[in-house]
Amino acid sequence: MRAAVLGSPVGHSLSPVLHTAAYSALGLAGEWSYGRYECAEEELAAFIKGCGDDWAGLSLTMPLKREALRLADGAEPVARDVGSANTVVFGGGRRQAFNTDVHGIAAALREAGVRRVSSAAVLGGGATA
Repeated sequence: MRAAVLGSPVGHSLSPVLHTAAYSALGLAGEWSYGRYECAEEELAAFIKGCGDDWAGLSLTMPLKREALRLADGAEPVARDVGSANTVVFGGGRRQAFNTDVHGIAAALREAGVRRVSSAAVLGGGATA
């Protein structure tokens, strides 16, 4: 099975290293691969259309997150609510959009003991920020 991270620019992404390590730890190294592809917003529809049955899904960086949501056959409520998808999963002939950014930052705050906030500062310009 194949998966990949797409974006523009995408060369800085550590996703291939992280996923490859996870595949190895799970004993999937020979069965699964994870790549990195430079892809502009206007190229995303064609890229997705070209993904065959050997593709499990895609991770998406900006500027593709809104377009991925538009191109998906369905989306989880969080992705719809924030208007952004960073993951598209292929299965059963459908493309399902997810946003794991929101869950990730909420889980990190809970693990740090944050239960309630009265104010916050946003640092950075990425989607998680």
